[in-house]
Amino acid sequence: MKLMLPKDCPKIAQSTLEAIIQNPYITIGQLSEVLKLSERTIKNRIVLLKREGLITRIGSRTSGYWEVFNNV
Repeated sequence: MKLMLPKDCPKIAQSTLEAIIQNPYITIGQLSEVLKLSERTIKNRIVLLKREGLITRIGSRTSGYWEVFNNV
């Protein structure tokens, strides 16, 4: 799936966003395993995506889910 991210949003965030779209219930730990990146890197990418208004977390860290906004 090819997504159109804002120009100032790094392309490295694209793989994180794609993984979240495929599984909205994925946790940061699971993203770290799937993408083979550190949890700190995943957290930094999520901060970028949140800042761009592309995602938000609904609920808790373990039982919540990611909401991806339609402008993606």
